[in-house]
Amino acid sequence: MDVAIDYQGGWGLGDLLCSDPLVLGLCEQHGPGTRVFLNGNAGNVAHNPHVAGRAAPGQRFDRIVEVKLFTHMDPVAYGKLEAMPSLIDHMCSYAGVQPRERRPKLWLDAADMAVLRRVPLLGKPRVAICADHVDPLRHWPLERWFTVATVLQESGAQVIEIGRQHRLGVGTDLVGKLTMRETAAVLSACNLFVGNNSGPFHYAQAAGVPCVTLFSLATPQRFVHPGATVHVVQAGSVDCLNCMTRQFATMQRTGCTATPRGRCMTEIREEQVLDAIDRALQGAVPELSSPASSLC
Repeated sequence: MDVAIDYQGGWGLGDLLCSDPLVLGLCEQHGPGTRVFLNGNAGNVAHNPHVAGRAAPGQRFDRIVEVKLFTHMDPVAYGKLEAMPSLIDHMCSYAGVQPRERRPKLWLDAADMAVLRRVPLLGKPRVAICADHVDPLRHWPLERWFTVATVLQESGAQVIEIGRQHRLGVGTDLVGKLTMRETAAVLSACNLFVGNNSGPFHYAQAAGVPCVTLFSLATPQRFVHPGATVHVVQAGSVDCLNCMTRQFATMQRTGCTATPRGRCMTEIREEQVLDAIDRALQGAVPELSSPASSLC
């Protein structure tokens, strides 16, 4: 049985990682001898050992699973997927599978882990921070990340900056210097990840690292992997919080309706983030519960 997974649209790295269990689900569904091929940008899924390779032009398949982003679907239909309690279940729903193991994996090898020989690991706790600021509705202001990073460093933590473009000038600077898989290897050596709901957040979960994560547009539970430890930080008094999960199709038409725009991020206080970091480093149990399992 030859199956192709056809990724359509510009999926983010975190979304793609959450489709990793889809491969196992297809192999379980179709049985021994199933070969899974990939088409489109599949991200880290390409490293899944159950994947036979890239789909070749003209190659014939017994089944093609179309994984469509909202840009390739009717907004109302996609909104129903966006409202599902788990992004992992959303990704698996394209094939109608329910794999026995729902936690995404990174499939890192010795070549990926070799980066740790080049990165100075100065002691503990090691806190990875991703401060990339691309979308004001999802990303926290850089000056607030600078405050948080400075407090951590002054408290004796090794701050490790990761990401693609924005740096704070605090601690060990790896911004723009690593591949995503090298970043995952570095995350595996950290005691905590701090950032927004992003690709690095999902990679940190898959690496088994506790997370302090800022959420705005979407319900936090949707993005927590089974068995992960995630301390959620959100603004406390914004009525339209989690708008994309609750009314995706409407938000595609109207955009942010808050006054001022982006309150769901700007009203998160530095003290909230620092308190969550303190609880996480002390090993406190998060209050949030995963829809599929305990978080810790």
